Amino acid sequence: MNAALRIRVAKAGDADFGTIGEALASIPRNFPGATEISIAPGVYSEKLRIENPRVSLLGSGRNATIISFDDHALRLLPSGERMNTFNSYTLYVGASDFSARDLCVANPAGEGRLVGQAVACHVDADRAGFCRCGFKARQDTLCLGPLPSNPLPKGLNLQHPANIAAGNGGMNPFRQYFRDCLIEGDVDFIFGSAAAVFQGCLIRSLDSGDGVKGYIAAPSTLPGQAFGFVFLDCRLEGPARKGSAFLARPWRRSAKAAYIGCWMGEHISTAGWDNWGDPDNEKSAEFVESGSHGPGAPAGQDSGRRAGWAHSLDAGKASRFSPQAVLSCEDGWSPWKGMG
Repeated sequence: MNAALRIRVAKAGDADFGTIGEALASIPRNFPGATEISIAPGVYSEKLRIENPRVSLLGSGRNATIISFDDHALRLLPSGERMNTFNSYTLYVGASDFSARDLCVANPAGEGRLVGQAVACHVDADRAGFCRCGFKARQDTLCLGPLPSNPLPKGLNLQHPANIAAGNGGMNPFRQYFRDCLIEGDVDFIFGSAAAVFQGCLIRSLDSGDGVKGYIAAPSTLPGQAFGFVFLDCRLEGPARKGSAFLARPWRRSAKAAYIGCWMGEHISTAGWDNWGDPDNEKSAEFVESGSHGPGAPAGQDSGRRAGWAHSLDAGKASRFSPQAVLSCEDGWSPWKGMG
């Protein structure tokens, strides 16, 4: 069995390193084992990239261990180009079998109308799991790779390697699991092409102001992919104005999103779903809802209050959106068994 590295990080006191970046840099290249980095309470003002597989970040609580950096789309790179969305992350996860627990990843750059997109966490790898974590930003908080290629996102000028859907060679989509996490933002704040399950999470919509609509999810699910974003028993709340936030809109035509057994606050739009200004998206996007409750849910589960092109499922049909069905695939990945 391969040996595991255990590294301690603290801003002061007894630790191996004072920054998370130093800890990551100490991992030997092509290290065959797992690396566990324990992080003491504190605000770590760092921009981080995970390049080794099997890395775990273990914080001291999502209100205690905070990784924060304020890059944003309008900031300039050394080349003079704008940074754009996919360089703006605080934490980039670019290697498989990553996990994080009890910490917060934040991008405090500000509102999108002032700074553009500002990503807190870009997860660009298969088999990534998060438990009791926080993700805080405004526009484009949580990016879940790979990036779509039909077509490529506008203004792509990445300063680091990234996975593009066309390069996956027909492999299964990246799978990601979020358990008991807090995710907050205002516009498209959970977006990307992954097959991702959010179980028991708090999804917090911020007020985007001045009559601007909010959108929780913007999936770009790959053509032929069985699942996109699946929200199970989540709670949707926040200070966004009544009726101002949509459950999802399709970033690409084959987008998929499902909300199963979720509590919804009054900030959720009556229509529920948005077609991103293109009626043709209504023919191909697969947006479904089942067992919604709370003031933002369809009255009496009557789908007539929602956009007519979305679907309301009964409990039997909704059961296919289990973590096992979405994430296990051929290798039997089951991250929920090891979380706690």
